[in-house]
Amino acid sequence: MTTFLAAEDIVHHLLDYQRASGPTAHQIMLGAIAVFTIVLFTVMAARTKTGPPKKSFFGLLEFTMIWIRDEIVYPWLGPERGRRYLGFFWTLFFFILFCNVFGLLPFPFNPWERTATGNLAVTGALALIVFVMVQISGMRQHGYLKYWIHLVPAGTPGFLWPLVFVIEIIGLFTKPFALTVRLFANMTGGHAILLVLFGFLYFVPHANSGLLGVPSTIAAFGFILFIMLFEVLVALIQAYIFTVLSAIFTSLAVAEEH
Repeated sequence: MTTFLAAEDIVHHLLDYQRASGPTAHQIMLGAIAVFTIVLFTVMAARTKTGPPKKSFFGLLEFTMIWIRDEIVYPWLGPERGRRYLGFFWTLFFFILFCNVFGLLPFPFNPWERTATGNLAVTGALALIVFVMVQISGMRQHGYLKYWIHLVPAGTPGFLWPLVFVIEIIGLFTKPFALTVRLFANMTGGHAILLVLFGFLYFVPHANSGLLGVPSTIAAFGFILFIMLFEVLVALIQAYIFTVLSAIFTSLAVAEEH
């Protein structure tokens, strides 16, 4: 990070998507977080066989899973239908949350000093998974051909049918696009602010030297601490929003009046 900040080029640091001969930082992070998620839930499943965890981290994890079930999945999909999608939404929420939080960890816990969800390719891939799942769910619920025909509301005049159908098809793709940009922009914006503040704290000599050195350093550190705490909240909120919107899109696809 020091190289980029010294060169006053934080955009290059945030949007470094150059083709690499080996695994990129984001790919390594995604793999590590995927393994961590699998191991975590495997251990939790083994612990809950003897009884529900009442305290500790696993108790918090179980509470969060119940909260996702009762406040996100069941309200939108219903208990009977929503039970089939619980595994997907649990995995989606915690994977995004772990990606967001891991990106906030300092060196050496996060040697790449960036978050995987600050990459459009990553958020786009997550949105594509949701898009495919939503379309398959809708086709399985209504029939493969009937699902696409019923995109156009009943009672639409025949001469407007092609236009409405095209508009509805475009609407199907704007939903994952919104998921992609929302998660990417929110996770990248906070990191950009932190990079600027770190630049003032370490790499702008006239801002932290002489008589103004102490107050400017204290002010920069205070803002960094505030933004870091705020970013933790944003990491949780963005995982929640992504999961809620995915549940809404799924409920619209499988609704009886579709």
